Amino acid sequence: MLKIWIYFIVLAILCVIGFAIGSANDGTVVFDFLFIKSQMSLATLFAIGIGVGVLLGVYISLLFCLRVFAKSLGLKSQLRQAKKQEEKLLKEQKETQKA
Repeated sequence: MLKIWIYFIVLAILCVIGFAIGSANDGTVVFDFLFIKSQMSLATLFAIGIGVGVLLGVYISLLFCLRVFAKSLGLKSQLRQAKKQEEKLLKEQKETQKA
């Protein structure tokens, strides 16, 4: 849990630094999106960039977590099967020893 809070604090610090740099630059810039050309302040452009970066980071992290979760489910099922096989073998060994 502490690890998550450390990541959150680092992310918040990076956002604050980005907003501080952006607010210090009052100039307007012309930014060409994929299909729209827009004139906006540099602070707004920084905020959009940071927001998109955070969203991409969260998306990639969620995909990684989903992959790890799926792998863990597969390993749990393999473990259950191995335990069943072990119990079956132990039961057979006990029966052969009794006979």
